Amino acid sequence: MLYAQFFVDEDHYVISAKDIVEIVPMVSLKTVPMLPDYAAGLLNYHGNQVPVIDLCHLLLRRACRKKLSTRIILVTRVEDNGTSMIFGFMVEKATEMLTIDEGLYQPPVMRNPDTPTNGPIVEHQGVLVTKISIDDVFDKLDKTFFQQAEIVARETMP
Repeated sequence: MLYAQFFVDEDHYVISAKDIVEIVPMVSLKTVPMLPDYAAGLLNYHGNQVPVIDLCHLLLRRACRKKLSTRIILVTRVEDNGTSMIFGFMVEKATEMLTIDEGLYQPPVMRNPDTPTNGPIVEHQGVLVTKISIDDVFDKLDKTFFQQAEIVARETMP
C-alpha cells in the first residue's frame, strides 16, 4: 500500500494515500482566535474553508517549523452520518511516498491511550514507522474546534 511519509521531530509517520486528497506546500492560514494551540488555522482550498491541525503541536506542544519541506496533508474523514469532511495536517519533512506491505504492521508494545498516534508500527529501512489513522487523530480533538472555526471564518474570510 502507498503512504505519504512525514516526520515529527525525528519520528517517522505515514498516512495512507487513500485518505489523502492532496499535499500542499505551507501557505498562510487564517488565524482563528481562542482555539486550542494545535489548531493552526483555516486554509482556503478552492474556495472552501479547511481546518488545519498542527500535528507537531498536537504531539509535542511545539509548532511545526516553517521550512520548504513543511506541508499540509489534506485528508478526508467520513462522518458517522455518511458526509465527508476535509481537514489538513501540518507536518514537517513531508517529501516522500513509501510502499509498505500492510501485513508487516504490528501493534505498538507501548501505548498512551490519550495520544492520537497509537497506530501500528512497521520497520522500514532500519527505522520504526508509525501509521497514523485519521479517525484516531480526529477522536482526540476538541470537536467544537471545527464548528467554531467555520463560524469565525464565515464572518471574516472574503
